[in-house]
Amino acid sequence: MTALTNVKTSSLDLAFESIDSCFGYVDYITAQIQKLITFYNAGEVDQANATFMEVIDLMDLYIQLISKVYRVIRTDLPGQSFNKDESIQKLEIHLLSVIKALLQAKEKEDVIMLCDLLEYELVDNLTQWKIKILPELKKLKNF
Repeated sequence: MTALTNVKTSSLDLAFESIDSCFGYVDYITAQIQKLITFYNAGEVDQANATFMEVIDLMDLYIQLISKVYRVIRTDLPGQSFNKDESIQKLEIHLLSVIKALLQAKEKEDVIMLCDLLEYELVDNLTQWKIKILPELKKLKNF
C-alpha cells in the first residue's frame, strides 16, 4: 500500500513540476513561432520549413504533456473541484483546430494564412494557457 501511495504522490509531484516547466515551454514555443514568422517574411523557405516542423513537434509535445498533467491532477485530487474544466476544454479544442488549420495552410502553401494563424491564433492560445490555466492548475498544489 505504501508503494502505491508513493507512486501517486510522485506522479502528482511530477505533474506539478511539469506545470512549472510549462511556463518556460510556452515562452520557448512562442519564441520559435516569432522566428518562424521572420523566416517566412524574409522568404527563407528552407529555414521556415524546418522551423515549422519544429513548432508542430513542440506543440504536439505540449498537448501531450498538458493532457497528462491534467489527467493526473483530476485522478489524484478527485475531491478537488476545478472551476476551469470548461476553459481547459475550450482552449484545447481551439488549440487543436488552430494546428489543423496550420497544417492545411502549409499544405496549400498559403504563407499569409500560415503567418496569421501563427501570430494571432496560436500565440494568443498559448498566452491564454500561460496566464489563465497554468496558474489555476498550479494553485491546486496547495490543496
